[in-house]
Formats: sequence, structure tokens, C-alpha cells
Amino acid sequence: MLLYLMDKKYDTVIIGAGINGVAIARALALSGKKVLIVEKSHIAAGASSNSSRLIHGGLRYLENFEFSLVKEALLDQKYLLKTYPGLVKQCPFYLPIYKGSKRPFWVIGLGLWLYGLLAYHKEKPTEVSKIEFLKQFEAIKKKNLRKIYKYFDAKTDDNLLTHTIAEEARNAGTEILEYTQITRIDVSKTLITLQINNDVVQTNILINSAGAWIDEVNTTFNLPSSYTIEKLSGIHLIINRALVPQPLILETSTKRIFFIIPDKDATIIGTTERSEDMQVDDIVINNEDIEYLLNQSNAYLNIVLTNDDIQEVYIGTRPIIKSKKNLSKMSREYKLDLHRIGQNKILNVYGGKLTTFHSLSKKAFKILD
Repeated sequence: MLLYLMDKKYDTVIIGAGINGVAIARALALSGKKVLIVEKSHIAAGASSNSSRLIHGGLRYLENFEFSLVKEALLDQKYLLKTYPGLVKQCPFYLPIYKGSKRPFWVIGLGLWLYGLLAYHKEKPTEVSKIEFLKQFEAIKKKNLRKIYKYFDAKTDDNLLTHTIAEEARNAGTEILEYTQITRIDVSKTLITLQINNDVVQTNILINSAGAWIDEVNTTFNLPSSYTIEKLSGIHLIINRALVPQPLILETSTKRIFFIIPDKDATIIGTTERSEDMQVDDIVINNEDIEYLLNQSNAYLNIVLTNDDIQEVYIGTRPIIKSKKNLSKMSREYKLDLHRIGQNKILNVYGGKLTTFHSLSKKAFKILD
């Protein structure tokens, strides 16, 4: 199998065909590098096709004072809106505030003002009247509704976006092997040799962009690393009909944020945040998380959603750099962890989010150049 790869030498071999892996491959291939991506499943198999499908700066990251992350994400949003106008689309998001909100009005207003200031589009956050809001959002409860803000972010099809970048990487010369396992990695002072099934591939640059699997890859092949990750699983419910005309950002009873997002004739509700200590491939959908999302949604809806309303449930595992902070305060910033061994370079891609793949790939290219 794969005899055409026998004894081939590549400038770079990348492990993982998620959004970051294919974006880095594209950047390298466009510069003339010979690149191979090895993916044990299929393109976008992990979190890259199991997200909230948003291209956003991360409004809630401002609470953690992650201004540089928000600014970078909003710059990437601008790039994606311009480059992929049919795939990444700007739209209004509504933030209703109810009596008993865990966040004071002035904190939310200040955050939205700053978010609008950092954004590169011309749409500024505004306050919306209750009458106007309830006329559009008939499924949302009126009782105890105090204020409504509107601001602008963007949506996408995460799976299609990742495949689009992968196709661009292929067109630039990248080879992508799906459903392919690496069985051995040997690192000498002069070469990195990978055994792929019964074939041998050599390179001087190896990139571990395996997402939530990054620690497992490093442990299996004894590769150097400076960080470890927290594996946060998140589920999304797809409700079998449209509940809202535009995306809503809402507060849970524990001060977390969740979304209700229209998706054609359906609705996406998510996401949960559960720390996992098992192997990524063993993580499964938890009924407790389904009930959690149903309960949080029903607190805001005039109708009661049940399991019968669920068309589909999907799960993704996000690789967050481990820290001592609680889950909601762990940074979503990424780290590019470079190790030099003789003539070789090994780069670990830790963390990251769908929106920032463009900046991440440019930085990775610069580090490896």
C-alpha cells in the first residue's frame, strides 16, 4: 500500500489535516516547499468540523483581558470575509439581558463597545428595543427581559472551510494522505524518518498539528514538547427547525456563554465544556450534557425543547493549553512550540481556534523559514 511514497523525501511532513494543518501546508506549498500531510481519519475529522461554525473575535475573551487574541481573531475575520465571501458571512448577533444576569449592564456595554472598537468592519454595537427584538424573536421569552444589544460577527460552514483550504493546499502541490497511520518516527541528527504503513518517508521538518490528539502523538513517538493540553469536549444540538432568525448569545445559570444559531431550516445550540482524561477516540456524547443544553435553552424559550426535537448531536474536542485556571478562563491562545534536533525541526501546534488559522499558519511559516 502507498508504494509510490517509498523512500520519498519531503521538505515538511505534517501530522493532522484539521484547519491548522492544512493552512500551514498551504502556506509552505505556496512558497515552493514539498509538503505531505498524514491524517489517520479524514480531513476536518476533529474539532475543525464540530465547532459552533463561527468566525468571531471572541467577545467573552475580553473578560479575561485577552486583547491580543481578540484583535488577531478580528483581523483574521476581516481577511476571511474578504477572501471567502460566499463561505464566511457577516451577520448580526443579539445579546438579550434578563433580570438576574450574572454580568452587570455596564460591563456588557463596555465589552461590546471595546469589541466594536477592535473590529475591522464598520458595524457598531447598538441597543435594540424590546418591541423590535420580540417581533423578530417570537420564540424568546419576554418575562424579565431588561435590555437587548446587537453586534456583528460572522458564520461559516467549518467543514467546507477546512476542505476549501485543504484543496488550495493540494492545488499548490501538497500531498494529503487520509486514513493513513504513522507507525514509527525515528529522529537522528540529520533526518526524521517516518514509517507509514509499509513505506518510509523522510524529512527535516515535522509538524505535529494533531489538535486534541497532540499529546498522544508526542507520547507515542517520544517527540519533544514544552506544553500539554486540556481536552475540552463540547457538544452541539441540532434542533429540527428554525427557532430564531439570527444568532443569539446567552448566559447560562453558571455564567457561561452559549449560542442559539439558525442554520437553514434547523437550529444549532451549543456548546458544553467538559474536561476529559481519556483518549480522544474514546470520548463520547454524554446524556448529561444534552440535558444541560436543553435546560439552559428552555430557560429562554417560550416552547419546551425535548429529546424528540433533536435532529442530531455532534461532539468536538478542543485542545486548550493546560493551566491552573478553571475551564472557562483557560486561554484560547495558541502556542507554536519549536524544537531543533541537529538539522531537524519539530514544531508542535498547541491550541488555536477556527477563526485564527490564517494568522497561525503565517506565524508557523515564519518560524520554519
